[in-house]
Amino acid sequence: MKPNELNEILSAYDAKLDRILSLNSASIQKINLQKTKKKTQTVLIFRSIEVVTFSALLLFLGSYIANHWFSTHLAVSGGILFVFTLIALIGSIGQVTLLNQIDYSKPVVEIRKKIERVNAHVLLFVKLLFLSGPVWWAYSLVAIDVFLDTDLYVHLDPDFVQRYLIINGVLIFPLLWFLNKLSFKNLHLKWVRTIISWVTGTKTQQALTSLKQIEEFEN
Repeated sequence: MKPNELNEILSAYDAKLDRILSLNSASIQKINLQKTKKKTQTVLIFRSIEVVTFSALLLFLGSYIANHWFSTHLAVSGGILFVFTLIALIGSIGQVTLLNQIDYSKPVVEIRKKIERVNAHVLLFVKLLFLSGPVWWAYSLVAIDVFLDTDLYVHLDPDFVQRYLIINGVLIFPLLWFLNKLSFKNLHLKWVRTIISWVTGTKTQQALTSLKQIEEFEN
């Protein structure tokens, strides 16, 4: 082995060691285990409330769909809301599972990774909110029917409905691409960092940044 090759290997090793020490130091400074335990218990309560709330909403929407099965537009609208609620419920159940899996006897980096995934949970709801844009009419139809006992659809112009469905259908695919980009794996892109910071806030962005650092460390 040539001397310059050996120097390159040692330099790479030193750089990796510096990253490990830096990450561990940052993790230890950030995590006060006692405070963290209390915070995670509080978050666990909120996530459990979310699970109960979304479960109740799913039951209601299931009943709504069954009762309006022969009114296609209302059944479809209820079905769309059912799918979004189901995704939110699965996300909240995942959070409860993740919180219960945190073992404070494990290495700090492993604990921090799970906690940051919990802190980044807001991003899921932001994505669902964006994804709801093209189908906001489903929310309106169901809400007006439930609270005002009025079927708005029969008062709409059929041509308007057709144009609206086509335009929003075309928007779904670029929207899915856009939402897929909103991940901690793409924080190296300035526009991704800017949008995440704008729509989720500093805490979520910090959590996503930490997840990216941990992933780079583990790789």
